[in-house]
Amino acid sequence: MCAASHRPVHAVIDVGSKSVRLLVARQLSSAAFEVVDEERFDARLGEGQSDGALTPAAIERGLRAMRVVSQVARSYEPAAIVAVGTEALRQARNAESFIERAFIETSIRIRVLEAHEEAAASFVGVANGTGLDSATVVDIGGGSLEVMQVEARRLERVYSVPLGAIYATEKFFRSDPPSGREVRELRHAVRASIENGVTSPTLYGSGGAIRSLARMVRIRREHPLRRLHGFVIERRELSRLARDLYDASASKRRTMRGLNPERVATLPAAAVVIDEVMDVVGATELNVSGQGMREGLVWQEMRGGPDILPDVRTSSIAGLAAANGVDILAAEPRVDAARRLFEETQPLHRYGPADLDLLLHATRLAGIGVHIDYYNSDRHAEYLVHSGDLHGFTHREIVLLAGIVRWAMVENADLKAYKPLLERGDRDRVRTLAAFLGVARAAWRRKDAPVTRLDATLADDRLQLTVHASEPIDAELYALEYHAARLEDALGINVTLVGQT
Repeated sequence: MCAASHRPVHAVIDVGSKSVRLLVARQLSSAAFEVVDEERFDARLGEGQSDGALTPAAIERGLRAMRVVSQVARSYEPAAIVAVGTEALRQARNAESFIERAFIETSIRIRVLEAHEEAAASFVGVANGTGLDSATVVDIGGGSLEVMQVEARRLERVYSVPLGAIYATEKFFRSDPPSGREVRELRHAVRASIENGVTSPTLYGSGGAIRSLARMVRIRREHPLRRLHGFVIERRELSRLARDLYDASASKRRTMRGLNPERVATLPAAAVVIDEVMDVVGATELNVSGQGMREGLVWQEMRGGPDILPDVRTSSIAGLAAANGVDILAAEPRVDAARRLFEETQPLHRYGPADLDLLLHATRLAGIGVHIDYYNSDRHAEYLVHSGDLHGFTHREIVLLAGIVRWAMVENADLKAYKPLLERGDRDRVRTLAAFLGVARAAWRRKDAPVTRLDATLADDRLQLTVHASEPIDAELYALEYHAARLEDALGINVTLVGQT
């Protein structure tokens, strides 16, 4: 039986105004988890709630959704199933009746979150999935809109208003397409709900509507990465998309690339709300978070104590390694060697702390593709970095990290497919950092390698690599000859090898 089967599993059910969603996560450590299953049911619990009550049709959809997600959740034998309700259940006068019926049918008790609890969980999810420090966070669901002010990774203020995608559509958009007056009324309602003085050039966003908008922008832009987490939408792109959505009839919106048919009716209002939030706070870009309230609830269940991770990148790298069978502690001698190589040759390559950070993370992930296919491990390693649940990195950094891991064992770095994301000199950057990683891996070529240390000494036009070991290292020196030649090519300097036993 694999070690992963012994790790605790946590299940979170989010009973929202638009959908009922399940997240099943396996804990990898106190600072990392992996998603093992998801389910989404378009229950539209908040639809038609204008008289303050859940409609009979909405209740039946909600109960069916609860039966579906509870059956999936229990199949994983989770340590706990946490079920929460948000705006639709906060507002409905018959919410308790629905909650009681759901309990009778599934034996799961739904806890209705207060607005500040919902915002706090969303904040934890976003903060533990991104590098945000001081910024504004926006989370839009079917029923409510939360706008959060964050200072130094602490939640300072929360604005929560019933301007989610369903509620905003039903209250303000009475025409198809909505009239100019209806759009202006919705914009005014958003502006009036957010206190003056809330400013931030960078906005982080979570929620299904935001991911839907990001998917449409990604397709329009022909962005080379499919991942939405970490995708950045510029204000002009969002404004143009919002206008395209509310100018079009429902039938025309159905033909738009990337638009989920389930969001044809409600995405225009959500786009207007987000566009107006960006205008109010002065944000020039929207950073998309793939983590939100559900993930925040998983973090709260897992960690018990402080919810906010002190180092998102390191925790994320450790999680990806653990999920893919890489012993990250065993990599530390290689990490130390890569650091020494980088620092000793810094006068030649002139790369900075951010580049060193990527090199060290890549060194910890080296070998990540071997457990899938030894002979194609370089390509599998690249794929796992691109598709894995890595947090705290920009899309450019993901490309660089994947390139370093992949090309550590081969000669040429081919990054043409990612040209729109790259900066000038990035190909040489990857080639050089990959050469450092190749040397570090070659020095520890064998299992239980006798190498104790690798030193690098730069003098005049020569770099000497001294490999200290407790017994003969013919295998390591043979592997190092190839990678020393790669390093010579990358740095434009002669490299000599010395073995000391």
